[in-house]
Amino acid sequence: MVRVLMVGIVMLCLAGCVEMQSIVPQRLEEAYIQATRKTELVADERVQVVLIATHLNAFEPKTYPHEQGEVFFIDVYQSAQNAKRFFENDYHLTLNSGDTPVRITPLKKDELQGFLRENASAWGEYYKVEFLPQDLRVRNSLQLILTHKEYGENFLNFGFKPLSKESLKEKR
Repeated sequence: MVRVLMVGIVMLCLAGCVEMQSIVPQRLEEAYIQATRKTELVADERVQVVLIATHLNAFEPKTYPHEQGEVFFIDVYQSAQNAKRFFENDYHLTLNSGDTPVRITPLKKDELQGFLRENASAWGEYYKVEFLPQDLRVRNSLQLILTHKEYGENFLNFGFKPLSKESLKEKR
């Protein structure tokens, strides 16, 4: 009887571990989540645009090294039902350095791969937006700024101030 009870407890623990492992983000999922931000522009009591941006340099640093420029995957939905695409509808993206994109490439969903394809909205427009390389100071406080002349602006914060080893020791 004790043996059956022990086996049952061990099986229950193992089953719990398997379930917990399935909800803990894996490395690639975690990198995608950390590199992705979402914003909206609201005007006239209505969401005008929803923009989800993934900083590809942070998500896939080997494919997109900072030395070659800052690159973002943009998944955007406009609530206004017209034939104009996002960038033709007076929306603009800039970096906090003031830089504007050097290249904007429209993408189709079947061109996307991996997590970008899995997480792309079914209703969006997709773009790869490229900027010139930024210095370390700008990268540490990197912001992508979405603006529209009628709907205003919003900021997506991708930068962070790296902690030094000394500041970590002081906090302990």
